[in-house]
Amino acid sequence: MVIKNAKIVDIHGIYESDVLIKNRKIEKIGDNLKDDEIYDANGAYLLPGLVDLNVKFCDDKVNIQNIKKLSKDALNGGVTTVVLNPDLNPALDNEIILEFIKSENQSNNSCKILPLIKATMGDDSQSMSEIAILLKKGAVAPFFYSDIDSFLICRIFEYAKMYNVPLHCRARNASIKSVGVMHEGEISSRLGLGGINEIEEVSEVAKIIEFAKYYDVEVIFKSLSVSRSIELIKKAKEEGIGVYAEVSIHHLLKTDKECEGYNTAAKIDPPLRDEHNRQKLLHHLKEEDIDFLTSLHSPKSTVQKDISFDEAAFGVDAIGDYLQTLYKTLVESKIVTFSQLIKLVSHNPAKILGRKNGEIKEGFEDSLILFNKKEVKKIL
Repeated sequence: MVIKNAKIVDIHGIYESDVLIKNRKIEKIGDNLKDDEIYDANGAYLLPGLVDLNVKFCDDKVNIQNIKKLSKDALNGGVTTVVLNPDLNPALDNEIILEFIKSENQSNNSCKILPLIKATMGDDSQSMSEIAILLKKGAVAPFFYSDIDSFLICRIFEYAKMYNVPLHCRARNASIKSVGVMHEGEISSRLGLGGINEIEEVSEVAKIIEFAKYYDVEVIFKSLSVSRSIELIKKAKEEGIGVYAEVSIHHLLKTDKECEGYNTAAKIDPPLRDEHNRQKLLHHLKEEDIDFLTSLHSPKSTVQKDISFDEAAFGVDAIGDYLQTLYKTLVESKIVTFSQLIKLVSHNPAKILGRKNGEIKEGFEDSLILFNKKEVKKIL
């Protein structure tokens, strides 16, 4: 198949050319290419499929329906690979759940669902899962919360170093967070809602950076919401420590003002922060201090959202129009270029997974999508 009249977008820029695809791989890029099958892109953008490192099923439930729904919604939003957050029901901490998800995600036309594994087992997180076995069975990497027992953290880092895999860490302090349902500030005070202080995240980031330095293990900090966290990671990078910052699109675009009127749709984890923090996050984005963007897709059903703010579940349905939102809010508004966006949502996350994506060139055999600013079509 030859794709004609497409604008090719990758980390190097935007240009127009024909693309010949054979045997699910780009065979040639050039002018006036011929084949029995011609696809007219009509000026749409041809780009690498997006990779989202932080996604959950609806209501956190592992079942066939949710696997299919996630795959469909992800493709609608231009996401061809998702990394599944393992804090699910049941938790992704054993071979049975891992094999179930893999077996239900086999189609070439579906979104690839790559599971992280929860490094600890049980609600109390006092014991380790079979990390070595689960990695051999195809799990991407271990995931852990920063506020678990410090001895367990040491063991998790030892396993990561042994198997040469990065760690995915959610920086949180449950004892501080437990009393809060939104960002601690003027609005939470006015609404009479318990607040979650920024120190809950920042203090844990600082702690885990020290573990990363001591063990010389790469750490991806999941869905950071506080600009100070990015500053700590930036400084650690300057010291040669392998730490990376992931930020959701919501924390770049919205603030805790969204919670006005007790709007439970804006109740997400981590919470939306204030405008001052949002502006600083945007500055870090422009300075390339942020490594990955995520949709933070964690949808909740109406019965879990259409209740009082205090009782409502944390979560947001965001992946179905992810690329459309990114393009409109970040590219068209000139906060980043399209090529810079591809680096944040395709090249960088693929690289941390040990894959090559983000450069459309001859030999490319990862997913390709066509995007016309409103709709997405998976090509490869």
